Amino acid sequence: MTHRPELRLMLIEAGSVAVLVDLVVSLDEETQYYAITALSNIAVDDNGRNVLWDTQEELVDMLIKALHRPLKIKIQSQIVLTLRNLACDSRYQVQIVEKGGLDALLPLLQSSYTILITSTCACLRNLSIDSRNEAPIICSGFLPELVDLIPQADEPDLQCHAISTVRNMAANTGQDKQAFVDSGLFDRLKIALTDSRTHPKVLCELAAALSVFALNDQLWRPIVELGFCKLLVQLTRCRDMEAEYNACLTLSTLASKGMAEVYDEFARLWRAPNGGIRGCLIKVMTLPEYANTNVRSIAVWLTRTLLGCARTDLVERVACDAQLVAAIEEIAKYRVVLSSSCSVASSTRLSSAAVAEDAKGKQADMTDSHIMAFIANGEHAISGSSGAEHEAFRAGALAYQAMALLDDFTRVGS
Repeated sequence: MTHRPELRLMLIEAGSVAVLVDLVVSLDEETQYYAITALSNIAVDDNGRNVLWDTQEELVDMLIKALHRPLKIKIQSQIVLTLRNLACDSRYQVQIVEKGGLDALLPLLQSSYTILITSTCACLRNLSIDSRNEAPIICSGFLPELVDLIPQADEPDLQCHAISTVRNMAANTGQDKQAFVDSGLFDRLKIALTDSRTHPKVLCELAAALSVFALNDQLWRPIVELGFCKLLVQLTRCRDMEAEYNACLTLSTLASKGMAEVYDEFARLWRAPNGGIRGCLIKVMTLPEYANTNVRSIAVWLTRTLLGCARTDLVERVACDAQLVAAIEEIAKYRVVLSSSCSVASSTRLSSAAVAEDAKGKQADMTDSHIMAFIANGEHAISGSSGAEHEAFRAGALAYQAMALLDDFTRVGS
């Protein structure tokens, strides 16, 4: 019954929650299992978690204590999944750690049962969202265990949970990240990225993790030094748009560091493998208009960064690439036509000559004030517009960024 939202609500209103919580410690294993399963399902949504938080103060203590007892694997796994669902709420993320949940979870992560390891990783993934839990998770010895799970290509769900947990912890600010380097994290990431068996959804998680690591002053350097840029270039050829997006984002983030070793690597990879950085930029910029605008925007931004870098031979390669310039000019042709109410009426494409004139200062159909507001503040900048209109504004913003990039090309060439 608890699988359906409307039935969960009926059970809550009937007062079943307190009864189910009492049955968590039932001596009958089947009764205990189904009571915990029902609570896990109730904890799936905000309403259920709020009821549990407001009325069942001892629930987390009961679940953690139960994990310290000898129980069937399926019961242990269900308890952990209940904790995972509770940990979708920030209040429970902190409480589970404060009440000793990590001590109960570590032995389960070291279990020989895949189902138990996977459910434990899923729970840790949610606990790691709160920055206050990073230090306790690392100090409790979880990091090496999680890192060792990353290459397990036969268990993609397990891989995704492990990678995401490490990524969440790395994203938290204010903590020393040297432990991540010392754990062998980057060696394991490389194994997973180069394994032909790695599932596409795992590739997405790997690329997303690398995009986060690239932001950190302690973690970006191993990405460059250990040859990940080459793997990221290859990942931009992945059929999965999200993996491609995150790979491009990581390369852009690395470029923004402005470090000589990054530009050295980019120069080395300009045309190889698989077309190299150049091929990645052209491929992404020539995606159809209905494709993700964000990934094309990243490619434009990366090109602009490279065009302004201190390595002159790399600047020359970018500036003299006719195919790259043509791709940017094509993006710059997009315009959005506004009605008097500032809602999007239609979209159009301008000729190359019109783009050139527009770049010199002629008023575009989408006004500068609207487009700059959208670039600065995103979808909330244009009130009263719909999802489709937001996408049109994004495309218009991308066109303006492309126009600015064309100006940069002109300055470099002059």
